[in-house]
Amino acid sequence: MKLSPRWVTLGVATAMAASLSVAAWPAAGASAISLPSLVDNGVYPYPGAAEILEAQNVRLISGDGHILLADCATPVQGDIGLLKIRTTDEAIGADGIGRVCFQVAANSGVLNLEVPGVYEIRGDGLREGTGHQITAKLRNDDGESLTVNVDPDGYTQVGEGTDPTASPTMLLQLRAGTGPAPGTGAQAAVGKLAGDGRECTATLVAPSWVLGAVSCLAPDPNQPQLAEGAPAGATYVTFPGKAGIKVDWLSPRPGRDVVLARLATPVEGITPIPLATTAPTGVELSTVGYSRAGVTATDWTNDQQRTAQVTFTAATATTLTTATGPLVCSGMAGAPVLNGGKLAAVLSQAGQAGCPDPAGSDSSLTAARADDLTTWVNAITTAAADHTWTLADLPATATSGTAVGTVADSAFTGTGLPLTATAGATWKTGDTYSPAIAFDRTTGTLAAGGPAVVTDADFSLSAWAKPTIQGTYSPPSTAGGTVLSQDGVNTARFKLWIQNEAWHFAMSQSDVASPVWDTAVAPAGSAALGVWSQVTVTYKAASGLVILWVNGQNVASVRHTTKWKATGALRVGAHKTGAASLGGYFSGVLSTVQTWNRVSLTPAKNNHDFDGDGRNDLILTDSAGDLWMYPNQSSSGENTVSVSNRVKIGSGWGMGWVVTDWDGDGLADLLRSGSDGVLWMYPNKGGYLTSSSRDDVGSGWEKYTFTAGNANSNPHADLFAIHNANGTLFHYPDGAAGATRIQIGNSGWTGYRTFPFDFNGDNRTDIMAIDRNGDLWFYPNTSQSGITLGARTHAGSGWTNYKVAAMDLSGDGRTDLVAVSGDRDLWVYPGLGNGRFGTRYQPRSGGVIVPEWVVTAVG
Repeated sequence: MKLSPRWVTLGVATAMAASLSVAAWPAAGASAISLPSLVDNGVYPYPGAAEILEAQNVRLISGDGHILLADCATPVQGDIGLLKIRTTDEAIGADGIGRVCFQVAANSGVLNLEVPGVYEIRGDGLREGTGHQITAKLRNDDGESLTVNVDPDGYTQVGEGTDPTASPTMLLQLRAGTGPAPGTGAQAAVGKLAGDGRECTATLVAPSWVLGAVSCLAPDPNQPQLAEGAPAGATYVTFPGKAGIKVDWLSPRPGRDVVLARLATPVEGITPIPLATTAPTGVELSTVGYSRAGVTATDWTNDQQRTAQVTFTAATATTLTTATGPLVCSGMAGAPVLNGGKLAAVLSQAGQAGCPDPAGSDSSLTAARADDLTTWVNAITTAAADHTWTLADLPATATSGTAVGTVADSAFTGTGLPLTATAGATWKTGDTYSPAIAFDRTTGTLAAGGPAVVTDADFSLSAWAKPTIQGTYSPPSTAGGTVLSQDGVNTARFKLWIQNEAWHFAMSQSDVASPVWDTAVAPAGSAALGVWSQVTVTYKAASGLVILWVNGQNVASVRHTTKWKATGALRVGAHKTGAASLGGYFSGVLSTVQTWNRVSLTPAKNNHDFDGDGRNDLILTDSAGDLWMYPNQSSSGENTVSVSNRVKIGSGWGMGWVVTDWDGDGLADLLRSGSDGVLWMYPNKGGYLTSSSRDDVGSGWEKYTFTAGNANSNPHADLFAIHNANGTLFHYPDGAAGATRIQIGNSGWTGYRTFPFDFNGDNRTDIMAIDRNGDLWFYPNTSQSGITLGARTHAGSGWTNYKVAAMDLSGDGRTDLVAVSGDRDLWVYPGLGNGRFGTRYQPRSGGVIVPEWVVTAVG
């Protein structure tokens, strides 16, 4: 071998042959990867390196096959040419002028090499704005390293090119783009995961999450251990046909070679692969990923997805294994094992006999199971919470019944709050949510090292729970107890608990041992014995509104306005009852606890919802002219009107007003006209009416009897009005101001009371009307875009002395009539969704029918 003088000067001649051996394979800075790991280091020995060194004095070490040595005389095609390296040694290169050229064959690529005396690098762009983004790593004779961003369409001077007296520099690495080069293949959701000299396979399981192998990013691939948090170095995922996406968070699964990696931006246009529910043995399964199995002298990339069929012969709780598997080579760590198209496991280790390099030992294969990780994966991939405790990070050595030690917090921002268990909290497997944590109702609890939410500001809580009987408790309805709480000094700031098979949530008014509690109670059966349910609590500090949600449904609410800040620990499975005592220990199983320092759920808008909890409330004026709001604080059948929590919202109102959400903010406002004919809108400001901010809607309304509804596609409320003199009925689309009214009824409507709502379930606003004789009539809307009244049908009689409002009070999606009779009884006529009503009932407050409703108007 003939060496250039420059090589001799740098003292590398004696190490030349040895450096071309397998020992030189890993990229600079990457740790060696030994069998049986399937982790790849992302590079392969450059084919024909010895011959190239002999002919051109260019030492090519390793790369990923996307930056290739090229003939500098290669004809130019398009706007991309060759990357050109100039050196001070004319013996380097094929043309005798100290020049070496390379072709960049992909958006991303890497080449490890040694070219001494480099003073200039020319980008491969042939006109302004073209060329690959290239980073060059160099080292000077003094041992100093430097990294240079190469001008894509120009010249970049380095070493002696910047200063003739500078120390000569050796080019060590060329890198194009970021992350691995995108692959090709039929499985769009299977991509490459690469970082810090490692390259593996990963699978998209949610728009912003991939599932792969911990070993790919662990310090020792054969000891797959990794801390939760941001990656130690730049880490990327690429999918077929997609640019690289940065990974910004890693959530390893304790006890097995599985990790969830969060993508900085969600992937569009690719359907995630769901997790399987079984990982069978003795059945042929498929696996797909990126490996070295197909490396040749001319194509040594791992861009093409490679598939294999494997039949595992043995299984443990966390692994699948076989002693004789298919050819599986490095790069397949994290590759999905598919059972019916669903992800059952990820490949972890293999004997790799028959793989190109290094030489394998056998054809054994090991995969880490994922078929039991649905709860864990869903909890993390769907979390937008500040804190998420999956309660599913079962250690590898633990089994069902093993005492819980600590539970990790997937806190993507801020500081994590791991939970520490006491005796009585044990792991449970084999349930719907598995693993989960069982609590013994005696001593079992988990506690964080501090508060999870700021209790005098907005916050939200969520948990999955299944109450069970522990021992011989009688009756079964006593099962349950406290699920979540946060400590004050002498009591809990809040407590979420199950009692009598119903969810309850309460906030204390002060930090004393026996405080006053503001409590929301969900319907009976909302937390049935032996049944999983998800409970969520939202608290809006400005209004004091607490909403209790069960399985995504808004089921109860309460107003809590006495604020104080609890700085003690978040607690799972019990609550604080005194300065040094706990109580309310939970009996059952819990999974996936989450907290937010904001409101995580917002109720749907309803035009009669005055307090913002998503349920229509009852508004009325009493004989003194005072205006009252009776909150609808439960969806439990007849128990829908709270008398004890009524709020006075005005004085001097009398009659002549209607309720509607006029300004579209989700809170019911009031419209009222006076004797002067001016129509005013009184906006709802956080549950209260303010005369100072009322708006003038229009004038001339002393001649009309009006009501409000919505009969077109514009969400703004419409007005409906009867001209009292001639009896014509008009529709004012989108309100009075500037609207062109439409006559929808001829003369004869004088003295009628109208209620414009959808009464037959066709998503069109109909008219229900009470005539002068007290008969109730249903007028269906036959129009697709506005309102055209069809033939009326008789819906009832005897309504003369009733004061009536229309709304969905029961929360079943059908319009009801709420009425106070001449006998001063409050009745609800439940809508059937067909223009008719079911058997009337008297709504209860706290389970009690309230008599003597002395009112002048109802809305």
